[in-house]
Amino acid sequence: MNIFSLLFTQILYRPIFNLLVVFLAIFGGNLGISIILLTLIVRFAMIKTTLAGNDMQKGMGALQPKLAEIQEKYKDDPKRVSAETMKVFKTDGKGAFKGCLMMLIQIPVFIGLYRVVRRISNNQVPAERLYSFFHGFGVQYLDPAHINHHFLGMDLLATKNIGLTIAAAIFTYLQTKFTTLAKPATPTVPWQKAPDMGKMMGFMNIFLVFMIASFVYTMNAAVGLYIVTTTLFSVVQYGWQ
Repeated sequence: MNIFSLLFTQILYRPIFNLLVVFLAIFGGNLGISIILLTLIVRFAMIKTTLAGNDMQKGMGALQPKLAEIQEKYKDDPKRVSAETMKVFKTDGKGAFKGCLMMLIQIPVFIGLYRVVRRISNNQVPAERLYSFFHGFGVQYLDPAHINHHFLGMDLLATKNIGLTIAAAIFTYLQTKFTTLAKPATPTVPWQKAPDMGKMMGFMNIFLVFMIASFVYTMNAAVGLYIVTTTLFSVVQYGWQ
């Protein structure tokens, strides 16, 4: 195991897995409730970075009128356009770039969460990842036979769940709509006439909805439940903002 895999396992994967075992122990091995609570806990823990990312999108949108004004005012002087554009980014764009960095931090966390749910849904419980002080508490749930994988009439180990597929598609669509509204459709590019990105973004959003729906349909329902929970959380969060 290389250093990056080791860091990922010890800093992200292992704590998330142990938290899932805690929820399994508290709720009698109910996998559905445990996945929902685990997802919500992780999302709430990342709320600061998520809000920073949303502010980044809004901040970039707020910069567009200033960039457009510079482009129009100095349209005959490309060097001045470049200099003034850099000034705007230095003075008003710090928050936006900070938000972008905060968004990148979320990626490995969500990968860790997904991998934990994926392995559990495939009856691959990594017993060696359980912390020693949990052995007397949740060790029985390292045996898949003690995990209740039936939730709201669904078998979370089965694939092709229509209900979760539809829910994932709806929430993903709403999430993309909120995201699109938070940023300008057509970015300003110095010296160039920027293409209208509205239609392109529309096609990309539709493609993303179908891609997520197809993924949920082919994966175990446990993974689908995780995706539905996290996309619903994003929709509620965007709506709240």
